[in-house]
Parts: sequence; C-alpha cells; structure tokens
Amino acid sequence: MQTAIINGKIVTPAGIKKGSLLIDNGKISKIVSGKLKADYIEDAKGAYVLPGFFDTHIHGGGGYDSSSGRFDIKKKAFIRNEENYAKGIETILKTHAKHGTTSMILSTGTNSEENISKYLKYAGLYVNTYAGGAKLLGADIEGVFIKDPLYAGAQSLKYLKEPDVRLFDRLMKISGGTIKRVLVAPEWGSSAIKLIKHLVKNNVVAGVGHSGASYEEFMLAYEAGVKVLIHFGNGPMSQNFKGGGILDAAFFLRNKIYIEIICDYYHVNPRWIVAFLKNFNSGVIGVTDAMFPAGSACGIKEFEMGGKICEVGKDVLRLKGSISTLFGSVLTTDKAFQNFLNIYMKNISGYLTGSLFEKPASLEKSILEVSKLLSLNPARLYGFDKELGTLEKGKSADIVVMDIKKPGVDFKCTVKKVFVEGEEVN
Repeated sequence: MQTAIINGKIVTPAGIKKGSLLIDNGKISKIVSGKLKADYIEDAKGAYVLPGFFDTHIHGGGGYDSSSGRFDIKKKAFIRNEENYAKGIETILKTHAKHGTTSMILSTGTNSEENISKYLKYAGLYVNTYAGGAKLLGADIEGVFIKDPLYAGAQSLKYLKEPDVRLFDRLMKISGGTIKRVLVAPEWGSSAIKLIKHLVKNNVVAGVGHSGASYEEFMLAYEAGVKVLIHFGNGPMSQNFKGGGILDAAFFLRNKIYIEIICDYYHVNPRWIVAFLKNFNSGVIGVTDAMFPAGSACGIKEFEMGGKICEVGKDVLRLKGSISTLFGSVLTTDKAFQNFLNIYMKNISGYLTGSLFEKPASLEKSILEVSKLLSLNPARLYGFDKELGTLEKGKSADIVVMDIKKPGVDFKCTVKKVFVEGEEVN
C-alpha cells in the first residue's frame, strides 16, 4: 500500500520543500513539489514533515523501567517478573513514539547482572521483532562500569564493577548480539582500555560518562576507541580548570568526538548548550535520558531505585535532599526539539563563545539544524545513517508531522502524526 503525505513543509538535507512525500512498502519513494496520488492520503495542512527522532539514551517511560520492570504505585516498588520486562519494553517503545521517537537504543541503569540480563533477553527479541511504536535498534549498558562514587550521580553504588570483558561477553550473548553501546570509566586504567578495545572489535560504541578521569586517562580511552561523551555537561564529569579533566580533553578534540546533550534546561544551562553547539557542531546528539515516569500521568511523587530516593517534580527528577543531583529526566524528544529550536531562534550568547550566529537565523535554518541533533547525528554515530536520519528516497519512512508555531515568546512544537516504516503510530 502506498501512502502520500501532502501539503507539508518537508525537511530534507537540501532544505525545506513545500510539497508531498510518497511512501511505498515502508520506504520513501518520492518527494515532489506538488500533490501525489496514493492508497492513503495524509494531509499535513502546512505542518512540517521531519525525519523521525532517534533517541540513543533512554531508560524508560509509561511507568516501566528497562532494567527494573514495572513501578507499582500502591506498593511503591518495582515488579521485576518476566512479564513486566517483556511488556515494559513494548510500553516504552509505544509511549515515546507518541512524542516523535521512531528509533531507540534503550539504556540500563546500574543494576544486578540478573536484572540487566532479564532486560537484555527481551531486548534481543524486540530488536528483531517489531511490536509497534518506535523501533528498538539496540541496548545500552550504562552505569555498571563506573568507578568513583563521587561521579555516580543517582546511579546505585551497590552494583558498580570493574570493566570485565567476560561480563560484557555474557551480556552480549544474552542480548543476541544487540548491545550497541557501553559506558566505561577510563580511570579504571588497563581494564578499561582492554574493554574499550574489545567493544570496538565487536562493533559496539564505547562511551564515557559518570567519570572522574584525568585528561591523560581520557585521552588514552579515546585513542583506544571511545566515540561519545554521555550526557555531556552533566553526569557528572571531571573538570578542575588546570588542564586536567574530561572537559579539557573534549574541547581539545571538538568535532572528533560526539557529545550527548539532555536539553531540558535542567541538566545543562542553555548558555552552555550554545557553547557546546558552537564547539562540537556535527557531533552533538540530543537525548532524553528519560526515566519510567516520562509520558505517564500516574501521579508518582517519589520512588526508590538502587537504594536512592528520587523526588518527582512537574518536569524534573531529583535525588531526594539534593538540588544539584538529577535522576535522569522526564523529557521526551518533541520537547527536546522544541527546547533546542528556541535556543537557536533566540540566538542567545553562550558562555565564553558568543551567540550561535552573527545574525539571527531563519526558522528554516534552525529547524534543519535541530533535526540533525535528534535524527541524523545519532544515526551517523551508531551506523544507521544509510537508512535513517534524513528524508530521502530509499530511506525508511520514519516520519514526524509537527506543527511549529509561535503563540507567544517561545515556539511551540506539537506532534500531529508519527509514521514508522510507513505505518502510522496510533
């Protein structure tokens, strides 16, 4: 069956074109300036037609956590039976698809090998079997190989382990070969370098976050194959302004490394986001780091995970008793897109760097740039850019139809329709 999206502002690598897009057998087959005929017509009514968002750092949503199962409000505890791990992944995928996420790499937190294994078992199944909502393209192991408790943030200290090739191999086998990224703290030394090289050999992206590594330790990890800095500017990470931390190394490398940004205005101040956008450019990836309350109106006020208590605010999660320690987020990709877009359109000055543009950018230019952060850049890092990340002939028809309007001071972005491989997400 063919589907045509007509009367849209289609966001392509060559610019934004007013016209129509034809979907045939799950692929984009044509983009034209006029109208198209098809079995099914979707009238965009002047809305923007964007490539679907690819969230590469996310832990949960809709009341489910990837490695802890379902949160029971009455019991105030996670239910970790097999059924809830299986249903949990499906719920997370469907919850975030409503917000424009069409592809996802689903992250674990620090947890027991048993609980992480339960998640990975079903992750392997969902990577190979589409169950509706966003596509699951792989798993991410975050937290296990953190070393320094000072840099653990809200991650549980109970299950921290030294980098271990054999442990990774066990987890990889359980996942059916679907692990796409692993966080490794370089300050572990030789064991960290050994694991990073092993990850590279197995086509797994090695990332650094929650790390107190020195400049030298990080550069050794980079030379071993590290590709991305996880939730950059937060996490936390080392920096002493004496030339000896991860921030120094990152600014030295600049466009040679990717960085993740959680653009909820809590994790990173907008002026720092501008500084990072100016310095890292095509290496910036927008992520949500969303936890299980995201996309859920379940009225959770607080919860315990890994021995730590989280307080749930309107749009932020904090470690109980701490103003500065965040507990993941409740961000969704449509809100991340909106926040990035407002940063671009306001053209605010970044710390130490000045504004993004010499002159205020047009809405068209800003939309094109923000689309890269949430679609193309993550697809490039994880090797999916030949099939995802842009709206082009022959690529997967993963599409977000979005109204972008300015009712007041800020732009507001509203998802109208989402398509995954040409099928509309309900």
